[in-house]
Amino acid sequence: AQESRGHGDVNKRQEDERRWIMVDLGVTFGDDRTPGVDVIMADPAFIEERRDELLGIVLTHAHEDHIGAVAHIWPRLRCPVYATPFTAAMVRGKLIEAGIEAEVPMNIIPLGHRFDLGPFDIELVTLTHSILEPNALAIRTPPGLVLQTAAWTTHPAPALREHIDPHRH
Repeated sequence: AQESRGHGDVNKRQEDERRWIMVDLGVTFGDDRTPGVDVIMADPAFIEERRDELLGIVLTHAHEDHIGAVAHIWPRLRCPVYATPFTAAMVRGKLIEAGIEAEVPMNIIPLGHRFDLGPFDIELVTLTHSILEPNALAIRTPPGLVLQTAAWTTHPAPALREHIDPHRH
């Protein structure tokens, strides 16, 4: 009995020390399968229940499927937002429209920058895509590296940004 109680204490301590980040907070659009529905957002109930452990929302780029729900769902999460200058400007317009711009802590992260967010060491990895400043995220954690690629394309002559560096480690 002592051993199982001790194991439970370890699990409880690990849960108490758990921290979260959210990558992107977008919308999708209704279609023929969803008559009368224009916009669809995720249900944030799971992360809302853990918002005290939510360190921030990190946005990869400014397409609606990555930023479209920020102004709608942020009031339920109330955490800092991290974005590149262009993405932050696009989100800021939505926050102004929602009347919450002054409430949202917006952190501008330069392209290619690396920053810490709690136990997460996050690096923006510049990609090419059909919008300015698209990024993958290299998220380094104590157990290992997570590469979150968001949306991207490769093109030998990208019109909107620099080339992807295929030799980067």
